[in-house]
Amino acid sequence: MFSKTNNKALPILNVSEVQQKLFDFDDSGRENRNNGQRNDLRKSNDFQSKLDVGNYKHPEIKISDEYANKYFMDENGIIHSLNPICPHCNSHNVVKWSFYGRKVISEEYCGEIIIRRYYCKKCNKTFMTDLKDQFDFHSNISNGLKEKALKIKELNWSSLRDISKYYKIFNNIDISYETVRKALIVVDGNEIDYQIGELRGYYGYDAQWVKINKKWKFRHAVYDIVRKMPIAELFSDEDTNKDVYYLINKYIELKDRTCIVTDTKKGYDKVMRKLKFKRHQYCTFHFKLNLNKKVHDEILKYKRKIESELKKTYKNETKTFIENKVKEELKPIKKEMGYILQLIYYLFKEESFEKANSYINLIKTNMVNFPDFIREYIVEYFFPHYKSYLYYLEKPYKGKLDRTNNKTEGYFRATMPKGQKRKFRTLNGLVNQVYHRGNGLINNQIEKEEKLKNSNPSRFIR
Repeated sequence: MFSKTNNKALPILNVSEVQQKLFDFDDSGRENRNNGQRNDLRKSNDFQSKLDVGNYKHPEIKISDEYANKYFMDENGIIHSLNPICPHCNSHNVVKWSFYGRKVISEEYCGEIIIRRYYCKKCNKTFMTDLKDQFDFHSNISNGLKEKALKIKELNWSSLRDISKYYKIFNNIDISYETVRKALIVVDGNEIDYQIGELRGYYGYDAQWVKINKKWKFRHAVYDIVRKMPIAELFSDEDTNKDVYYLINKYIELKDRTCIVTDTKKGYDKVMRKLKFKRHQYCTFHFKLNLNKKVHDEILKYKRKIESELKKTYKNETKTFIENKVKEELKPIKKEMGYILQLIYYLFKEESFEKANSYINLIKTNMVNFPDFIREYIVEYFFPHYKSYLYYLEKPYKGKLDRTNNKTEGYFRATMPKGQKRKFRTLNGLVNQVYHRGNGLINNQIEKEEKLKNSNPSRFIR
């Protein structure tokens, strides 16, 4: 199932936003901070708790105003909690135990800090001053830096090695690209919830093949075609109608289900009726694609038949001569097929649902002149639900509902180009790469929405 861990991304200092900080430097008043502090040191299994405070050479650190109500620093430079509570049993019956040295990297400070450690008399366990507002558990990199790095990843899709170089350029820190990879894992599981907020009721659904460690998987996505943003994604081993129902039902509420566009795969119509969409639009491009393939396959059959007969007739002629003869004989066939396809496809150029319905009668009248394979295909696959190809022309949905699923497919191409679909070794790596890219596109689109909203507020009134 889908979940997001907080702020697990890479720090980088090339975004000009102001981040909250926990520590500041102050070069004034450097003093030896031992002052008998060794007397407070207790036995601990953690060797870092035995740090010699007197060897601490960094400048004086101050708690910033942002966190002054949670922490304070004593005269020895040790950071305490104002209200220490045991995280194991929630007891206030705690005493000072020792201190802990921790290396940290933030926007203004890079070095070691000394943190107070406490002992709980109730559960007999120790704990430290909690700095989770600024640093994740087991992380020495500030959340502010991580947040900036996440934005860099979304902005230009930098490679792991490039981001590792950014560390060196902006922070003067050497860090491996493998560490960068681990830091950029922000999504666990096989689902992505982009949490884009308001939905407009018009969607596209599609599935894409992706290869992970030489095994093919399916990437399912539901897309808001009005806001031009992905809503959610699911990665699964199979492409089943159960996956389609699960994804849409989980991330789109019933009240927001107005219209959806899909390809012509068998079973989608039943799923969309079960999900109670008002309209399920079939992609007209896929209809054309399927019919064009039928025509292409039939022309190939004609070509092979003609070629075989010509070779028997002109046994001594060259290959080029035969090819030219085949082309000449195929010309009238291709011309006839092209005219028939043009007659059918003109249906989708009509300007209203009523005119398109009337045009259906014209197609039926001319069907006697169609080749058998075209007539059979239209009767079996088109006429039984031809209205599903024309809902985009109905007045309530015109201008909002697309006649093709090109926007969803365009999103697939933008976030997972064909050349990269086979390069991933783990599902976790693929999911997070898609998440970063999808989130980057969402942020760009939100900026465009804000600009349009400021220039034309009435356009965004529903």
